[in-house]
Amino acid sequence: MANGASQLVNKRVLITGGAGGVGRAVAERMLAAGARVLLTDREELGLRSLVEVFSPEQQERVETVTADLSSAPGLARLFERVDAWLGGLDVLVACAGVGSGPLSEMDDAGWRYVIDSNLVSYVACAKEATERMRASGNREAMVILVGSISVHIKAVGESVYNAAKGGVASFAETLRKELIPDGIRLTLIEPGAIASAMQPFTPEERQRLMTAHKLLPPEEVAEAILFAATRPPGIDVVTLRIEPLDQKIF
Repeated sequence: MANGASQLVNKRVLITGGAGGVGRAVAERMLAAGARVLLTDREELGLRSLVEVFSPEQQERVETVTADLSSAPGLARLFERVDAWLGGLDVLVACAGVGSGPLSEMDDAGWRYVIDSNLVSYVACAKEATERMRASGNREAMVILVGSISVHIKAVGESVYNAAKGGVASFAETLRKELIPDGIRLTLIEPGAIASAMQPFTPEERQRLMTAHKLLPPEEVAEAILFAATRPPGIDVVTLRIEPLDQKIF
């Protein structure tokens, strides 16, 4: 296996947002590298359709949990399955999330849901994951959080989304320092606009924008995540920013 992917053989991996474009691409790569993968998403149908594309051998190493990570019951259900099926955790890849519009166009329930999905769920999953990593004494464990370059661009119309992703960026940098004594590494991935269902475009338009280098293929973001996940112990990819050539900047 190339690029150190052999390090992932038999690793216990949790991927949130597993039915999304990036989550799917990461799952494919982790399974190809020999990992055991637990996928979670709000969309049960999306998870089922994803598992069907894997080989019979890979299907034996993948499990799914339908859960809304913006809620305490959803988080509890997820980590009950982490314990029961994975029996611990070596790698967390948090890439669940939802988009948002301007604050003026959102009701209280809407903006709170964006914050809970894009920030609170990351904090909660990181807490649950690192507690298990510490308890096992695993000094090669990793936490990978998918943030966004929105915190640098601060595009108009994305105020609530930016607030959440800005929180993820600050949380990631501080938590990384807190985890160093335990040997647990943390990487923040900051992708630009991705050709996923979060974009307000048809599949055909997303394909056109990818061809024009205005949207990132989800597979390229997954490759960035895999790069971070396959560095040898002691090598910490702190922040990795990846964007399309013609990234929207306003």
